[in-house]
Amino acid sequence: MDASSLGTVLIVEDDRATRDMVVTLLTMAGFRAVWAEDGLEGLHLLRAVRHREPLVPCLILLDLSMPRLGGREFRRAQLGDPVVADVPVALMTGAVDADAVSAGLGAVATLTKPLDADRVIHTVRQFCVAFSDARHDGTPQRISQ
Repeated sequence: MDASSLGTVLIVEDDRATRDMVVTLLTMAGFRAVWAEDGLEGLHLLRAVRHREPLVPCLILLDLSMPRLGGREFRRAQLGDPVVADVPVALMTGAVDADAVSAGLGAVATLTKPLDADRVIHTVRQFCVAFSDARHDGTPQRISQ
């Protein structure tokens, strides 16, 4: 199976160990993993690949706390840019109020740190299929955990 056949996921995470673990998990599960070390780099990558199939992400896994441009700022900038606003985001965070923060940012899912590998794969699989379907009917949905 081609690594891109299940979709591309953009991982925006400054912690190298977490980022490497997520990249490895997704690659082994058949996804193409594209990553950025912070929100600024993530926005540049997202804008660069937005119209290039099969590189268009079906999901962004976004850390909340990062240098230069954090998750909140990334999401606000993303939503303010009509070219990339429709790419869904799952928030990765250790914040106590993770679900409230996630909902406030319009994230489709919340992955609480420390990350559970099975939950990451389940969420990405579930949402990438849902996003693929929604691209045809225009109705992205929040995934409940």
